[in-house]
Amino acid sequence: MATLDLMTGNDNISLAEKGASLRFLIVEDDSVYARFLEKLIIKCNPKHDGIVIVDNAPDAITELQQSAFDICFLDFFLKKDSTGMDVLQAMHGKSILTAFVFITVHDSKETAFQALTLGAMDYLVKARFNDFDLAKSISFSLYRKYREIELQTRALQDSLTGLGNKSLYEAQLRQSIERASRDGEQLGVLMIDLDRFKPVNDTFGHQAGDVVLKEVAARIVQETRSSDVVARVGGDEFAAVLVRVNSPDDVTNIRDKLVQSISDTPYDIGGGKTVEIGVSVGSAVFPDDGNTMAELNRVADKRMYETKDERKHARKPVAVAQPASKETRKYQFEDLAQGGTFGR
Repeated sequence: MATLDLMTGNDNISLAEKGASLRFLIVEDDSVYARFLEKLIIKCNPKHDGIVIVDNAPDAITELQQSAFDICFLDFFLKKDSTGMDVLQAMHGKSILTAFVFITVHDSKETAFQALTLGAMDYLVKARFNDFDLAKSISFSLYRKYREIELQTRALQDSLTGLGNKSLYEAQLRQSIERASRDGEQLGVLMIDLDRFKPVNDTFGHQAGDVVLKEVAARIVQETRSSDVVARVGGDEFAAVLVRVNSPDDVTNIRDKLVQSISDTPYDIGGGKTVEIGVSVGSAVFPDDGNTMAELNRVADKRMYETKDERKHARKPVAVAQPASKETRKYQFEDLAQGGTFGR
């Protein structure tokens, strides 16, 4: 996903009662009870988007890694000498949207506390709830999960552009590498650094610079896919993770479109003024250029600076500004070896 969308809990309080299209995973070693729970879920949520049943922790973990579920009901004791706690521990700290509900015969405060500490949103004791209680637990768990996601999103979001920040970029890249390695896929990394941006701030102020940064972010999002991750990782630096690419050519094509989009169209900073900036983009492809986050970042960063040096040596050492129309003046900034200059 190219941008972060905040989810508010108030919109999700009554998802079960409203018949929302939710997907469920039941992790239960007793097949009879699993079918009983399945019937209760269908009664609570007749418009569900699917119910999957497994009886052990390894299969549950695999399902959670490969598919999307809104709610996962976990029993304590499972087959293959595993427990529901094994599932919670494996998923703890992972960026998944699933809300976990522990359902067990154990009426134990210690077990409940451990489950909630590991990320369960609710704890139900078997034979002590009906369909109404289950519907309430589903809604309550989704509400808590979405509130948790909202807080996490704010912590991982760049406040100016609405993109992810460096922490999100690194977390998503690490997860994308793990998935690509497991599934035999390729992915791309882009390092994006703006050229001639400092004179915009120096000449017109940080407010104008912020306008440019937000527009750059919007253009990057427009040229990437909804499945990709775009982040602002520095003052005028951006990065992107391009998942599930078919070939290195896909990465090159997106890179070239970004350069054109960011560089070719002037930026309206208000007051009848527009400015032009440039951009240097370096790319790397997994697994061709590296198998780790550090290797991919290093290759993409190196290529970005190589591109920047090539552009700097090819650029004429002058500063140009010319009126774009009677109403608008266009400012073109050219970097010199000793910083940047500008003209009007």
